[in-house]
Amino acid sequence: MKRLSGLAALLLTSAALACPVKQGYVANGLFKNTAGAKPICGPLYQTFRFSMAGVKWTEMYEVKAGRVGQLRTSDFLALIRRGRYRLVKQNKTVRSQVYLFERGSHSITVVVGVSGGAQYIGLAGQ
Repeated sequence: MKRLSGLAALLLTSAALACPVKQGYVANGLFKNTAGAKPICGPLYQTFRFSMAGVKWTEMYEVKAGRVGQLRTSDFLALIRRGRYRLVKQNKTVRSQVYLFERGSHSITVVVGVSGGAQYIGLAGQ
Protein backbone atom coordinates (compact mmCIF):
# COMPACT_ATOMS: atom_id res chain seq x y z
CA MET A 1 0.00 0.00 0.00
CA LYS A 2 2.85 2.41 0.86
CA ARG A 3 4.45 1.64 -2.47
CA LEU A 4 1.21 2.37 -4.34
CA SER A 5 0.76 5.67 -2.45
CA GLY A 6 4.33 6.67 -3.27
CA LEU A 7 3.80 5.88 -6.94
CA ALA A 8 0.56 7.87 -7.02
CA ALA A 9 2.28 10.85 -5.38
CA LEU A 10 5.13 10.65 -7.87
CA LEU A 11 2.72 10.55 -10.83
CA LEU A 12 0.70 13.49 -9.50
CA THR A 13 3.87 15.50 -8.87
CA SER A 14 5.22 14.83 -12.36
CA ALA A 15 1.86 15.82 -13.89
CA ALA A 16 1.94 19.11 -11.97
CA LEU A 17 5.45 19.79 -13.27
CA ALA A 18 4.56 18.83 -16.84
CA CYS A 19 4.21 22.41 -18.06
CA PRO A 20 7.08 24.52 -16.71
CA VAL A 21 6.13 27.70 -18.59
CA LYS A 22 6.51 30.97 -16.69
CA GLN A 23 3.20 32.75 -17.18
CA GLY A 24 3.54 35.77 -19.46
CA TYR A 25 6.98 34.72 -20.73
CA VAL A 26 8.57 32.31 -23.19
CA ALA A 27 12.01 30.67 -23.40
CA ASN A 28 12.40 30.02 -19.68
CA GLY A 29 11.42 33.58 -18.82
CA LEU A 30 13.85 35.24 -21.23
CA PHE A 31 11.22 37.01 -23.34
CA LYS A 32 7.75 38.47 -22.75
CA ASN A 33 4.99 36.44 -24.35
CA THR A 34 3.83 39.39 -26.44
CA ALA A 35 2.11 37.12 -28.97
CA GLY A 36 -0.02 35.39 -26.33
CA ALA A 37 1.38 31.96 -27.14
CA LYS A 38 -0.65 29.08 -25.71
CA PRO A 39 1.51 26.42 -23.99
CA ILE A 40 1.16 22.75 -24.88
CA CYS A 41 1.55 20.60 -21.77
CA GLY A 42 0.30 17.11 -22.67
CA PRO A 43 1.81 14.02 -24.29
CA LEU A 44 3.28 15.92 -27.25
CA TYR A 45 5.24 18.13 -24.83
CA GLN A 46 6.39 15.09 -22.82
CA THR A 47 7.69 13.44 -26.00
CA PHE A 48 9.58 16.61 -26.92
CA ARG A 49 11.01 16.96 -23.42
CA PHE A 50 12.33 13.39 -23.42
CA SER A 51 13.78 13.82 -26.93
CA MET A 52 15.77 16.85 -25.71
CA ALA A 53 17.52 15.02 -22.86
CA GLY A 54 20.42 16.97 -21.41
CA VAL A 55 19.01 20.48 -21.84
CA LYS A 56 18.19 22.66 -18.84
CA TRP A 57 14.65 23.61 -19.89
CA THR A 58 11.97 22.83 -22.48
CA GLU A 59 8.69 24.47 -23.47
CA MET A 60 6.14 23.92 -26.22
CA TYR A 61 3.53 26.20 -27.78
CA GLU A 62 0.69 25.93 -30.27
CA VAL A 63 1.30 27.68 -33.58
CA LYS A 64 -1.37 28.70 -36.08
CA ALA A 65 0.19 29.97 -39.25
CA GLY A 66 -1.45 32.48 -41.52
CA ARG A 67 -4.40 33.63 -39.40
CA VAL A 68 -4.64 37.27 -38.41
CA GLY A 69 -3.92 37.76 -34.72
CA GLN A 70 -2.49 34.27 -34.31
CA LEU A 71 1.02 33.36 -33.30
CA ARG A 72 3.40 32.48 -36.11
CA THR A 73 6.75 30.74 -36.08
CA SER A 74 8.39 33.93 -37.27
CA ASP A 75 7.18 35.69 -34.10
CA PHE A 76 9.21 33.29 -31.95
CA LEU A 77 12.28 33.52 -34.14
CA ALA A 78 12.08 37.33 -34.06
CA LEU A 79 11.86 37.30 -30.22
CA ILE A 80 15.02 35.21 -30.01
CA ARG A 81 16.90 37.39 -32.49
CA ARG A 82 15.88 40.55 -30.60
CA GLY A 83 17.41 38.90 -27.52
CA ARG A 84 20.76 39.04 -29.36
CA TYR A 85 20.87 35.33 -30.09
CA ARG A 86 22.36 34.55 -33.48
CA LEU A 87 21.23 31.76 -35.76
CA VAL A 88 24.10 29.27 -36.13
CA LYS A 89 22.36 26.27 -37.69
CA GLN A 90 19.08 25.38 -39.34
CA ASN A 91 17.59 22.24 -40.85
CA LYS A 92 14.29 22.18 -42.74
CA THR A 93 12.37 19.12 -43.90
CA VAL A 94 8.85 18.68 -45.24
CA ARG A 95 7.35 18.17 -41.76
CA SER A 96 9.72 20.04 -39.44
CA GLN A 97 12.22 22.83 -39.01
CA VAL A 98 15.03 23.01 -36.45
CA TYR A 99 16.94 26.18 -35.59
CA LEU A 100 19.89 26.57 -33.22
CA PHE A 101 20.57 30.00 -31.75
CA GLU A 102 23.53 30.96 -29.56
CA ARG A 103 24.58 33.90 -27.43
CA GLY A 104 27.86 33.35 -25.62
CA SER A 105 27.63 30.02 -23.80
CA HIS A 106 23.80 29.97 -23.96
CA SER A 107 21.83 28.22 -26.67
CA ILE A 108 18.19 27.89 -27.68
CA THR A 109 16.98 25.13 -29.95
CA VAL A 110 13.69 25.80 -31.75
CA VAL A 111 11.78 22.86 -33.25
CA VAL A 112 8.77 23.59 -35.44
CA GLY A 113 6.59 20.71 -36.55
CA VAL A 114 3.24 19.11 -37.08
CA SER A 115 1.69 16.31 -35.03
CA GLY A 116 -1.71 15.17 -36.21
CA GLY A 117 -3.57 18.38 -36.96
CA ALA A 118 -1.56 20.49 -34.51
CA GLN A 119 1.28 22.78 -35.45
CA TYR A 120 3.73 23.32 -32.61
CA ILE A 121 6.95 25.05 -31.66
CA GLY A 122 9.24 23.50 -29.08
CA LEU A 123 11.93 25.49 -27.31
CA ALA A 124 14.86 23.98 -25.44
CA GLY A 125 17.80 25.74 -23.88
CA GLN A 126 21.08 25.61 -22.04
